[in-house]
Amino acid sequence: NHILRVGIDDAPPVPMQIGTPESGDFHGYEVDLFQELAKRLDFSIQYRRALWSVIVGELSSGGLDLVCSAATVTAERAREVDFCAPHLKLSLALVTREELSADLDIGASRVGVRHGTTAAAYLRHRKGGKEAAMLSESNEELYSALARGMLDGVIDDSPIAMHYSRAIPGLKYAYRFEGTEGEYAVMVRRGNRSLRDQINVRLAEMEFDGALPSLRRIWFGSENLFI
Repeated sequence: NHILRVGIDDAPPVPMQIGTPESGDFHGYEVDLFQELAKRLDFSIQYRRALWSVIVGELSSGGLDLVCSAATVTAERAREVDFCAPHLKLSLALVTREELSADLDIGASRVGVRHGTTAAAYLRHRKGGKEAAMLSESNEELYSALARGMLDGVIDDSPIAMHYSRAIPGLKYAYRFEGTEGEYAVMVRRGNRSLRDQINVRLAEMEFDGALPSLRRIWFGSENLFI
């Protein structure tokens, strides 16, 4: 039985990942996904939790086999790593407070994003190169600041935005941004075609036999995250 060394973000992207492997309460959409992958590949999982930049660096240097932590497929990342077949479609979305207008002008408002994400790049573009009102490594910190009135909005990936808008009283899912559609995929080291191909075969199996659609319904209430 081989060991699959899986890199996960130090700030778990709920509901993709909830809890920690160390505490024994680790669960979520991606946790279920790579446990099913490991079972079908006959691998056991060894988790490595660290900051995003650290786990991507360790993947490139061979210290990890894959990274599965709400990783959006981008051309920039594809120059550093190889992506497996996408397992979830999504878009960027805005969360605000219930008393604020759903048509929040993000260019003129205090908007927070996670550091180093596609949301951060999108907001910087919309603000003409200016940084966000708040850049954080932690979703909890951003949504807490929004709930307390320190921010007017948070831009995030739609499954994560939907979760926090439901979980924290006083917040609402305002809208998704047209033209920001993307996909999450497992990242493997550049050139590791053997592992990538093995994972892609199993992902295709899981799509065909209903395992993946079932996971999407369980965790998001829908198979379509263009919401």
